[in-house]
Amino acid sequence: MVDSKPLFELYSQKTFFIVIVLYWLSGVALYSDESKLNAKQSKVLKESFSYLETLEPKRIRIDKSTYNRLTQFESIFKFGFSGKKLSRWIQSRIKKYSFGSTGEYIAMYHDGDVLLGRAFFSLNRLDRILVLLHEARHADGKNYGHVVCPENFQFLNPRDWKIHPAGKKGCDDVPDGGYGITAAFLFELGAFGYLNQTEAAHRYNSEISRVIRD
Repeated sequence: MVDSKPLFELYSQKTFFIVIVLYWLSGVALYSDESKLNAKQSKVLKESFSYLETLEPKRIRIDKSTYNRLTQFESIFKFGFSGKKLSRWIQSRIKKYSFGSTGEYIAMYHDGDVLLGRAFFSLNRLDRILVLLHEARHADGKNYGHVVCPENFQFLNPRDWKIHPAGKKGCDDVPDGGYGITAAFLFELGAFGYLNQTEAAHRYNSEISRVIRD
């Protein structure tokens, strides 16, 4: 038939489709373009996502009523807590990583590209994930841009004390912006026992303090 394709081509397309489906179902992370990172930096980035993908729900370690009252994860992300799904959520928004000067910031987002500063690669793996999660939120539009923190804002930046948010665009005025979603993630880590409750509470409070409410 004139419009039919050779049999071997049909088999090739079918095989390609099956490989793609199996690759997706296998849970292997699909990384964004890392061509502007060196080998060591790329390895650190991949290790960060590998760590994230180990974080899956298990037995809740806090009072169930407290969990139900405070959890925000599913209402924000539209899926239950899952490191694998969160990894895909981040990577669907960040298209490219590069390395360079970020001034007073650890990382910067612009049009699908995240510029990682030197300080990023000195962070522990959890803090690296928090930075990536935060930056990925900026891909969702101008509603998730930052607002100026109050001049009397006295909270420390837990990842770098040299960064002083007061009077700078380092806060949010929506509950599900970059800081709100990292707080929601940290709450789940404490609830499921990946962090002890003291550390989880300190980290959660630090993130949520950047959400300025009228």
